[in-house]
Amino acid sequence: MNKKIVFTDLDGTLLNIDKKISSESERIIKAFTAQGHYLCFVTGRSIEDALPYYKQLGLDTVCICNNGAAIHNPSDKEFTDIFFPMNKTVFFKIWNCKEIQDNTEYFVIKTKRHTFVNKIPTEKKIKERLNTLFHFDFDKIKNKKDTLIYYRNDRRSDILSIVLILKPNANLHTIYYLIKSLTNNLLISHWSIDNRGFDQNGQVIIELNHNFANKLNALKFVQSYYDVLWADTYVFGDGENDVAMLSKTENSWAMKNASTHAISVGRGVTKFDSNHDGVAKTLEELFMPK
Repeated sequence: MNKKIVFTDLDGTLLNIDKKISSESERIIKAFTAQGHYLCFVTGRSIEDALPYYKQLGLDTVCICNNGAAIHNPSDKEFTDIFFPMNKTVFFKIWNCKEIQDNTEYFVIKTKRHTFVNKIPTEKKIKERLNTLFHFDFDKIKNKKDTLIYYRNDRRSDILSIVLILKPNANLHTIYYLIKSLTNNLLISHWSIDNRGFDQNGQVIIELNHNFANKLNALKFVQSYYDVLWADTYVFGDGENDVAMLSKTENSWAMKNASTHAISVGRGVTKFDSNHDGVAKTLEELFMPK
């Protein structure tokens, strides 16, 4: 049997509601990789946030992080980390745009190793949504001196993404137009804070990335790195940022608990959700039939 490569998201996919990989999933995945197949994370988390799960499963594969803006291989010291950072001149065009500032309540900036914020969110729904989408755990910030503010003279690491939480009365289309007028070379995504929608005054989150920084492009790199064909490539995901890679291959599964959009493009839906080992049980059914 040809070597297979599995790309799996973490939150809402491989991880359960407690942000853990169950012992059952661990057992099945270790049996799968013991057959010589590859399993790779493709996640919005940083490598620091993904590493405990990587070690738990005993992986030795490439790990896609920051929604495709960073590619690592923690098991190979000779592997050179790959990043797709944003040009800082472009960043400061956006950062210094008064109209964008006037319509933005929170700026969150992800670099290679840090998260910077203009102020710590106080609203529970905003903190929960940012933690779900981007794994920003603001509850870990104990006091003001721990807040990381990004200044022009801060050159410690490159910018991988900008997250703008717009004010409740801000117009999404106006902000899109402003960003496009400053640069037409960024990948722009948006989400609702409270699922009221973008036309019913729902508060909106905008994420900006390098135009090449997405999960599908990173997946293609890793697929080529391991010399595995599309026919032997399997994908699991649950969210909007998984849609492109779910739609690319015939061997794709949206989680039973996935967003409507993800389910609509996945070639299949797992029988079990992320709280009941949906990824692992699908792999067991496909490659380890009883």
